[in-house]
Amino acid sequence: MTKEEQEQGTMPFSKSLISEELFRYHQLDELGRLVSLTIDQRTMMVVTGEAGVGKSTAVRATTDQLPTNKYIVAYVGQDQEGGSIWRRLAAAFGLRPSVSRAHTRLSISQYLNDNLLEKGKDIVLAVDEAHLLDLSTLEDIRLLTNTDFDRTSALTVILLGQLSLRARLKTVGFEAINQRLRHRYALEGFTEDETAAYIKHRLQVAGWNQDYFSVEATRQIFLASQGIVREINNYALSALLKAQEQGLTRVDVKLVRQVLNQRELN
Repeated sequence: MTKEEQEQGTMPFSKSLISEELFRYHQLDELGRLVSLTIDQRTMMVVTGEAGVGKSTAVRATTDQLPTNKYIVAYVGQDQEGGSIWRRLAAAFGLRPSVSRAHTRLSISQYLNDNLLEKGKDIVLAVDEAHLLDLSTLEDIRLLTNTDFDRTSALTVILLGQLSLRARLKTVGFEAINQRLRHRYALEGFTEDETAAYIKHRLQVAGWNQDYFSVEATRQIFLASQGIVREINNYALSALLKAQEQGLTRVDVKLVRQVLNQRELN
């Protein structure tokens, strides 16, 4: 691909990617079926995996397809302050957060009851970075599913967190929420073949030549990233930029090693 042709397309491996452009692979489809089942059952599930493995993206691949006239989807999390989560959740539902965490939580609980009885929409709550949350916040989230005395849940809860979350849920004090988690899924990194297919896919989506990376370069990226999607994107994008800087028309293993060495030094 010439420099002019490259400039006409978008830069591959960016964060902006619509659901229809996602790379489809076995685990993504498998997790998607489990997320759909969890939503149908209005229950709770937990998705764990290393940082950067693509947990949020994988869940959104399913929730983004839900019809908006039947579902309300809210994503919260990404910090350790439970009160902030309740404020974000209130904002997602169009409620005015209170200074008091308890009052905000009560307003959300009332909203869920009203929604279940009057509006008829199912609510899907995805809590990201759940491994950072303390026991009281996780317990509050569990209690939101008890709005109708366990007869009918007003919402689906999907917890997303790093591997440490699985160990925490097995410790003393977490029994109630651990028992409520009907479905569990551990998302892993790509295999070497999936890494190669992923890189080709991202190049194709951006309008680039699928063979812009040599086989050896792709394998080096897999070994360095261990199949973690975020790292694959980082290494591949850095290699593309360096190739453009040097006026190269292809990324080879030598260039990838230069990128890896520079990242290690920095």
